[in-house]
Amino acid sequence: MSFRLDRNVPDHIANGRDYATILCVKGANGSGKTHLLKGIAFIASFAARSFSADPEAEIPVDPYFKSDKPCEFYAEFSAGNGLNYLYELSLTKERVEREVLYEKKNRKTKLFEREGEKVVAIKRLSEIESIIYRKNASTISTLHQHGNTELKPVHDFFSRILFNVTQAGFTGGRAFDMNAASKFFLENPSSLVSVKEFIKECDIGITNITIASEEGQDGKKNSFPIFHHIVEDQELPVYPLTESSGTKYLYRMLLSYFITIAQGGVFVADEFDIYLHPDILPKILALFTNESANTTGAQLLFSAHDVDVLDICGKYRTHLVNKDNNASYTYRLDEIPGDVLRNDRPISTPYKEGRIGGVPRV
Repeated sequence: MSFRLDRNVPDHIANGRDYATILCVKGANGSGKTHLLKGIAFIASFAARSFSADPEAEIPVDPYFKSDKPCEFYAEFSAGNGLNYLYELSLTKERVEREVLYEKKNRKTKLFEREGEKVVAIKRLSEIESIIYRKNASTISTLHQHGNTELKPVHDFFSRILFNVTQAGFTGGRAFDMNAASKFFLENPSSLVSVKEFIKECDIGITNITIASEEGQDGKKNSFPIFHHIVEDQELPVYPLTESSGTKYLYRMLLSYFITIAQGGVFVADEFDIYLHPDILPKILALFTNESANTTGAQLLFSAHDVDVLDICGKYRTHLVNKDNNASYTYRLDEIPGDVLRNDRPISTPYKEGRIGGVPRV
């Protein structure tokens, strides 16, 4: 998968950037969309946070059916410090087999290479060779734990990737639960104002949102939203139990979007359109495509079943996933040769007709 945009991309899509700020993943049920997003969520989590896992825990990866080969990952990214990096990772459930990090500016430089628990690094990182590495923790996560600052931009990049999908799949549409979102908004009133305005435009029955707290059975304080509605000139509270699923979903997800944009990170959103009316989706995408709203260059990678988003994303910002003999493969729509897809025509029409793939055989 690639967010990269070249000179052939129209200016109104590129907006002066050489990468896309939104990328849509489409495909039939069971085509592999979620697995594709799982892979990105895994590499981000493993690179940044695996040291905090149980030292004896299995690495949460699954091979292709009964394959005994290691799972392999490759990522090329910019860490926001003027440098590009290439990260390669090969592992099994039991251990890291190989891990390599390259730095790329004027030329490509190998910063370190790990085979098993042994690390060989360039001179300026030679001290990392004496560290003891756990078989189920990444080098990057381990170095962060040891206070290494040399690779902090790399660790920070992976830490800024949020997601609502894990090894078990879709997590119900949230990267943050209701309590976590409410606590954040309680501590950040300006963010709550933004959420209120956004939701009020999407749910015409809501006039205000306030945050309340109560002590749970475990003695910890839990926070939750109260949605206020006007009924016969009276403002009445509606609690989460009886508020609409779409409004509650939007409330939680907006925190993920706002944090991603504030940090200049990436949000990996499976089932992006669940619970939401199709007319709300362009409004959310605009948070990332509008330069004045997204000043950090944050990115949204999402899967969706809604077809209309294809015409928003276009061929340069859409990946399709298909299967061949139960192996998934993906391609970006601008890779399709010929003039089936043009910049001045909707993509949804040839997609619905099955001319570009990514649809079920029904």
